[in-house]
Amino acid sequence: MLKAAAFGALAGAMMVFPGDAAEAAATALSLWARAVAPALGPFMVCMLMVSGTLGGGAVMRTAMGWLCGSPGGARLMREMGLRGRGALRAAAMTGTMSPMFFIGTVGGWLGNGRIGWVIFICHLLGALAIGLCIRRPEPSDAPPAAFVPLGTALRESALALLAVALCMMLGCVAARMVSRAFPAIPKEAQAALQCALEVTGGVKAILSLNTPFAPALICAACSFGGLSLLLQNAAFWQDSGVTIGQLALLRLFHALLSGALCQAAVALFPLH
Repeated sequence: MLKAAAFGALAGAMMVFPGDAAEAAATALSLWARAVAPALGPFMVCMLMVSGTLGGGAVMRTAMGWLCGSPGGARLMREMGLRGRGALRAAAMTGTMSPMFFIGTVGGWLGNGRIGWVIFICHLLGALAIGLCIRRPEPSDAPPAAFVPLGTALRESALALLAVALCMMLGCVAARMVSRAFPAIPKEAQAALQCALEVTGGVKAILSLNTPFAPALICAACSFGGLSLLLQNAAFWQDSGVTIGQLALLRLFHALLSGALCQAAVALFPLH
């Protein structure tokens, strides 16, 4: 009921401010076409082909989940049939974003590929640390790998990229509608709202603030993932007993830890 009310309110706001809604959606789609799809599309196809061939246990699937990003990691771990504490631990470790987004897209936006690598490493270390805080369950056998044909990898990648585009448009439109309804909201608060709804647009909003803490804030924002990524991951984990509230709490702790790690790394080892 609450979800229906939220989407109903968003639809109503779009009818009141149709021009702003269309402009925000177009901006998100342009961002997706210029920065997200080129970086993630080919890499996603390759990772689906590799993961479908290797399979493996929890360690291998976690590593592949880090490379696939969200919700690819959740998709891989779901195939192990994890439940309860095991599913929660796996969700904590694999709810990450693709390395290509950090080292390609974010590094390009910052004009420094090395900072992109630092953000990515801190992002992964935060996820690993949060996962290790959850007691390990009894080991279970992983199902054998199932070969993924190229056509299947292409189709799944195309559907995933389309879902990302739609989520980006929804998040950007929602953020614009809030800013139109409450025009007095400070620019910093608008950036935080954008990060909470859709992280790619949120990263751009952080960069527009011209703050020296941009790398740490970007790392924290990507570690939380925003509502769109939370919903995508939750769709894979819901049958394992992991709720979206638990995922949001895990990602919040992940954001705090990885953001602090990134700030420390940038302060100790300046890369400019």
